[in-house]
Amino acid sequence: MDTGQFLNRNALKIALAVLVLAAAGMLVAGAGYAYSDSPQFCGSCHSMAESTASWQASNHKQFKCTDCHLPQQNLAVKMIVKAKTGMNDTYHEVLRDYPATMVISTQGKSIANDNCLRCHQSTVENTAMAAGGQDCIKCHRGVVHGTNKSKGGIKVE
Repeated sequence: MDTGQFLNRNALKIALAVLVLAAAGMLVAGAGYAYSDSPQFCGSCHSMAESTASWQASNHKQFKCTDCHLPQQNLAVKMIVKAKTGMNDTYHEVLRDYPATMVISTQGKSIANDNCLRCHQSTVENTAMAAGGQDCIKCHRGVVHGTNKSKGGIKVE
């Protein structure tokens, strides 16, 4: 039997198998994305234990880590930043070389400030901060992760 005959006789079976595999792949990818967007995933790294604990005790515990730490403008930008920061975090977690004190990057600070304003714009619109160049973290750093200097990092056990 040649390839053409095989395909003609089994086209429906092949199409159904491809459809089932594609659907299963999308379900697995979607579940993986949803889990990697959860606080349980973010808090699973040893270096994030104190950040997770302080978040759980905060008034913002109803939000996911990614609600504040990833851009929310569109899915493509969110995925790019998520991949970049995820690879960076994984790299440092594996090498066990996180700094003793966790520090938010300049890009991370900009993203967090944008997300503060996304939720709190009506609060800010009648203040001097409405003029632009807002730095919410400057005065409100301790709202979610406390004011203590997180030890962060990874100690060699």
